[in-house]
Amino acid sequence: MRDRLGKFELIRLLGKGAMGEVYLGRDPRLGREVALKVISEGSDFGDEAEARFEREARAAALLNHPNIVTVYEFGEDERVHYLAMEYIQGEDLEALIQGGQSPKAELLGVLAQVCDGLSYAHEQGVVHRDIKPANILVARHGKRFDAKLMDFGVAQMGPSGLTQTGTWMGTVSYMAPEYLDTSRATCSSDLFALGVILYEILTAGRKPFQGSTTTSVLSRILLHAPEPILPAELEGVPLGLLSVVERALAKRPEDRYPDAEALGTAIREALSRPVEPAPKIPKARSEARRSPREVTGTQIRVGKGGQGQCLSLKVALRQALPGAEIILLPGVYRESVVVDRAVAILALGEPGEVVLEGQAGPVLLIRSAGISLRGLTVRAGTGEAAIKVESGSTQIEECEILGGSVWVESGAQVALRGSRVNAEHGVALKVRPRGQALAETCAFWGDSGAVELEGSARLQLTGCTLMGSSFAGLLALEQSHAVLEDCDIGGHTCAGVHVLAGANVALRQCRLVGNAGFGLSVMDRGLATLEGCTVQANGGSGLLIHHGATVQARNSAFSEGKSLGVDCADGGQGVLDTCDISGNAGVGVQVEPGGSLLLVRCSLKEGRDTGLLLLEDSQVTLEECVVHRNARGGILLAKDAADPILRGGNRIEDGLQRVDSGGNLVRVAPLQGG
Repeated sequence: MRDRLGKFELIRLLGKGAMGEVYLGRDPRLGREVALKVISEGSDFGDEAEARFEREARAAALLNHPNIVTVYEFGEDERVHYLAMEYIQGEDLEALIQGGQSPKAELLGVLAQVCDGLSYAHEQGVVHRDIKPANILVARHGKRFDAKLMDFGVAQMGPSGLTQTGTWMGTVSYMAPEYLDTSRATCSSDLFALGVILYEILTAGRKPFQGSTTTSVLSRILLHAPEPILPAELEGVPLGLLSVVERALAKRPEDRYPDAEALGTAIREALSRPVEPAPKIPKARSEARRSPREVTGTQIRVGKGGQGQCLSLKVALRQALPGAEIILLPGVYRESVVVDRAVAILALGEPGEVVLEGQAGPVLLIRSAGISLRGLTVRAGTGEAAIKVESGSTQIEECEILGGSVWVESGAQVALRGSRVNAEHGVALKVRPRGQALAETCAFWGDSGAVELEGSARLQLTGCTLMGSSFAGLLALEQSHAVLEDCDIGGHTCAGVHVLAGANVALRQCRLVGNAGFGLSVMDRGLATLEGCTVQANGGSGLLIHHGATVQARNSAFSEGKSLGVDCADGGQGVLDTCDISGNAGVGVQVEPGGSLLLVRCSLKEGRDTGLLLLEDSQVTLEECVVHRNARGGILLAKDAADPILRGGNRIEDGLQRVDSGGNLVRVAPLQGG
C-alpha cells in the first residue's frame, strides 16, 4: 500500500468493492480526515469508474447540504484516480436496518433527514438514481442520529441526463415503474426508492417487491402491489405510516408525494402521532400444555381418544382460520405438513409427549406470515431440515428438534426460546442470506456445525449453548452479522467461532472453551469484537487473526491453551485492552510478518513458552502491560524484527531477547519505556 495519494496521507483501508477501494486518509494541510475512493489503471471497471468519479465530482460542485456527504477533490496521482470526500464515522442504514438493534422511530427520523438532503439536490437539478440504504451513512452523536446521503456516481444532472434512453442506472429493487419502462429518471423516481427504504425500516429489512430472479422482481414492481406489512411489524410505530408507504410506492408518479420535502414532512407528522396498539397473532400459552379444560379461544384439537376434533395436523391446518390455535394431544403424528397460514401449534402434555415425525424432507415447511410452535418434539426422517421457514415470522418455544436442522430461508425470521436442536446431518441452525434468527436459552448440536450464517444473514444469541461438531460452533460467512451474549461454545473440531471474509461477529461475556481447534478464528476482512469473554483450553490458538482481519478485545482472557494464546498473522490487526493471556503451552502472543497489534493494560504471564514473539516486519505496541513468569522469557525478537513500541510504564520482568544472525538467542538491554 502506498503512503500518499496526491496531497493526502493514506492511513488504512476502509473497504473494497468491485470498482476499487476506499481508504481513510488525512489532509496534512488542514489536519482533517477524509475518505478516499480509489480506482487503479487497468481495472475492469476503469472507464465506468472514472465516469462515475467525474459525475460525482460534478454533482458535488452543485451540492452543499448537511445531509449530503461533501466531496472535496477529484484527482489523479501516477495514473491512480481518486475522489476525496468527507469521512463519516458510523454505519450505513442497511446495516442498521438488518441489525435490528436501532428503534424504528429513530431510523424513520434518519430517512426524514435524507428527504431534506434529497430535496435540496433536486432543487439543484440533480437526480440521484441510486437511492438505497447502503448509500446512506448514519453517524451517532449522543442520542442523535445524523444522516448523510452519498454516492452520486450515477446521478443525472440537468433535464437531459448523462445516459441514453434504454440504459438503467442504479439498483433494481429500488427502481420506480416508470424508470423501468422508459429508463428516464425523475425526482419522483428517487421518491419511489425512498418509499422502498421506508417499507424496509418498518419490516426490519423485508423488501416490498420480492422475486427469485431479477426478471421476477421487475415484474412485481411493474404489475403488483407491495407485499402487505404485517400488524406485528408495526409494533412501536404509528399506524399512520402505512398510508405514507402506500403513497410513496404508488405506481404512477403523479400519485406520489409532490417532492422529497413533502415526503419528509409526512414521515415526521406520522411519527408525531400516538402509537396505537397493533393487532397480534396469539402466542402459544403455557396453559395449553396442562389441561384441556384450561384451553379457551378459537381452537382445533387434534388427536385420538374422543377429545380431538380431527386426527391429522394436515386436516386441522386446512380448517384453521388465521389466528387459530391448533392443540395437539399426546401422541406421535407421522406426517410432514406445509404451514401456510398464521396459527399457533401447541403441544398439550409434558415435554416429549407430543411428537411430529416426518419421513422425508422437512417435517414442518413454513410459508406463513406468522406462526407459533410450542412444546413440540419434531423428529426428522431423511433430509437435512426438520423445520424449514421459507417466509414470514416464526416463534419456536420450548421445542425439541431431533435428527434435522432448523433452516431460515432468505427474508424469513425465526425466534427460538428454551429449545434444543440436535441435528444428525448438517448444522443445527442454518440462516440463509438475508434471513434473521434470534435465540434465547437454546442449545444447538450439529454433525457439521452448531450455527451457520450465510451472506447478509443476521443472528442474535443470548444464553445459548453451541456444542460438539466436526467443524465450528458458529460459522459466519461473508457479510453476515452476529451478536452472541452469555453463550457457551465448546467441543468443536475446527473452531469455536469461525469468521470469514466480510462477516462481523460480536461476542459479549461468552465462553469459548475446550475446542479441538481455535477458540476464535477471524479470516480475511472479517471483524470480531470481544467484551468480557473467556477463551480457554483450546487445542489451537485461542485467537487467530488472519490476513486482513481485524479484532478488538476488551476485558477478555486467552488462557490454558494447548498452543498459542493469540496469533496475529500476516496482514492481521488487533487491539487488546485489559486482557489476560496466561498459562498457554505455546507463545502467549505471536505477531507474524505484516501483523499489527496494540496491547493496552494486558497481562502476558505464566506461559510455558515466550510471553511475546515478534517476527520480522511486524508492528507491536505495548502500553501499561505486564510480562512476567513466562518459562522461556518475556519478549523474543526474530533476527530482523523491529523493537516493540513501549508506552506508559510497562513491566517486563522476564527479559528481552533477540535471535542473532547465527540463530543464537542474545539478551538485549531493556527498551526505553519498558
